[in-house]
Amino acid sequence: MPNRIHFVLNVLAALALTTVARADSLDPAFEAIRKAVESNEVPGAIALVARRGSVVRHEAFGLRDIENQLPFTTNTLCWIASITKPVTVAAAMTLVDAGKIGLDDPVEKYLPEFREQKDTNGAHQVFTIRHLMSHTSGLVPNPPTRRSAWPIGGPLDDFWLEQNLPEIIGTIARSQLRFKPGSKFEYSNSALFVLGRVIEVVSGKPYAAFVKEKILEPLRMTDTHYAPPSSEAKRVAKIYARRDGKRETIFQFNPAIKISNTAPDGGLFSYPAQLVPFLQMFLDNDGRVLSRRAVADMLIPQPHGWGLGWSLQDGVFMHEGSSGTLAWADPKTGVIGIIFLQFRDQNKSDERLRKAFREAVQSAFQK
Repeated sequence: MPNRIHFVLNVLAALALTTVARADSLDPAFEAIRKAVESNEVPGAIALVARRGSVVRHEAFGLRDIENQLPFTTNTLCWIASITKPVTVAAAMTLVDAGKIGLDDPVEKYLPEFREQKDTNGAHQVFTIRHLMSHTSGLVPNPPTRRSAWPIGGPLDDFWLEQNLPEIIGTIARSQLRFKPGSKFEYSNSALFVLGRVIEVVSGKPYAAFVKEKILEPLRMTDTHYAPPSSEAKRVAKIYARRDGKRETIFQFNPAIKISNTAPDGGLFSYPAQLVPFLQMFLDNDGRVLSRRAVADMLIPQPHGWGLGWSLQDGVFMHEGSSGTLAWADPKTGVIGIIFLQFRDQNKSDERLRKAFREAVQSAFQK
């Protein structure tokens, strides 16, 4: 028995040393963020790396509110933007698991307003749930009611936040399809709005409430919100952009505004530690929240490259957000990486930093 105990202790010690070594090997990744903040390339960031269900390193840098000199903390609420998309798809997949929708069902089966939609040649085309999830539907990239685009004057202005989902879907249904469904890939925020409305119609519940019930609560993502509580307003990071050398504030959370548009394409506010269980769900595939088949389906490359809700690159599943966010996981190494910037730069300093962070993290676990 003593020999067995000694063996177990040696194994645990070895594992601990491996974790420390891996944390040390992440120095280049986190130093890249520190240097970018110190040189004023970006105002601040939160970054996290986890492996096999355990956080290896988690740090915050710089300021979430420059004007008031408020620092980023590891639980600063950030608008995660399009990282919301795989969450929306996962919620819809619970309806697939329940047999209430099928991936190849026509969307017009659930949303009759699309039965009259035409393409640019005046012909009616049928697109499916799968087309929505894989950005091959032919729908316009953005809802016609979205009146401005990144990086300046972005989609989180008061007008956009006060829209409601049925109204937005109506404007999308009145637009023309841009190509035959399934014939090519074109990233579409509109497709996720339509998927969110399908969720509402089929479940009989508001989109955000359904996602909370089926995804956020089971994964204990209780500090992830479509509308941050007014009491937590100070925790929400401002979002900045730089254009022509000038920095501008493009979003500041206003607790007085009622958020009606919960935005299935990108409405969530969260922070990296909250997202770890969601990403880990796809690595573990234990059938607890989504069936094993649903997880596998989301990670299978569809025609034209993407999975369902996820971008698939070199065996890694990932998603970026237009607020400077990035989250990915690597099934081969069991590594999860997340970086939130809340900043966009016309000269792409934010893009370069996200890329440098990801490459340095991947390099650390390949040694």
